[in-house]
Amino acid sequence: MPASSHPTLQLDLRLADDDLLGAMEWVLANARRTGLALQQLRFDACARHLVNATLTAADADLLHLFVRRLGNGMDVEVLMADFGEDEFSDSTDDRPAVLGAVEPELALHA
Repeated sequence: MPASSHPTLQLDLRLADDDLLGAMEWVLANARRTGLALQQLRFDACARHLVNATLTAADADLLHLFVRRLGNGMDVEVLMADFGEDEFSDSTDDRPAVLGAVEPELALHA
C-alpha cells in the first residue's frame, strides 16, 4: 500500500427539500471542521436531492466521528456510509481485504 493512502469514506446522503444549500453547507462545514479531505462530490437534484461523496482523513476515527455528527444534524439523512478501513488490507489474519461494511447504527435518519 502506498504511504500516502488514507482511510476513505464513501457516503450517500439525502438533503431536505426546504434548504438544499444550507444542508449542503452544513455537511461540508462539518467535514472541514473534522479535518476531512473531499475527494469527490456528486449532487443529483433529480433523484430526490441525493449526494454521493468520497472523503478521506489521516485517521479512520475522524471519518466515524463525521458520520455520527451528520446523524445528529437536521436536514440530512445518511443513506449509506462505507468505511474503507486500510487495516483490513494489511492484516495477516483471515479477514478478507474488502471495504468495511456499513455499520447499522450509523445508518441514521436526521
